[in-house]
Amino acid sequence: MDAAPDPADALAEIERVQQKAYADQRLPLWYMPGVIALAGAAAVAAELDGVAWLVLVVADIAGVGALTAALAARVRVRWRPGTWTVSASVRMVLWLVSILAVCWLALVAVGSAGGSAVWQRAAAGAAAALYTAATTRWVENQVLAHSAGRVVR
Repeated sequence: MDAAPDPADALAEIERVQQKAYADQRLPLWYMPGVIALAGAAAVAAELDGVAWLVLVVADIAGVGALTAALAARVRVRWRPGTWTVSASVRMVLWLVSILAVCWLALVAVGSAGGSAVWQRAAAGAAAALYTAATTRWVENQVLAHSAGRVVR
């Protein structure tokens, strides 16, 4: 006669399977900084004319296409709308607002130092991309911890 499985072991196995599935849906660390760098390049392009403007716009379009293709090829597990809770959504929105705040602070800092509009936008894009790269995994962990459908520890 086999002994009944221990409920704690069963829950631990379920959590391991879920963590592996969640790990498959994490954004690559290069994705969000890449998107922000492209947005920064677009902002710089808005300040330029002629060939420089055209080169940056074409590079931005190609970059967005490359990032989209690379992400689509990598992502295997997709979020469902029911996964998002109010708590997880608030955390994501606060992170996006903090990225905008970093952009604004960089714009103000470079502007107060007498930098041109091109340098302001380039610095804002670089600062936001670095900030995003540094905080992506932490935010993902916060969102996953507050999403629906997970096993409570």
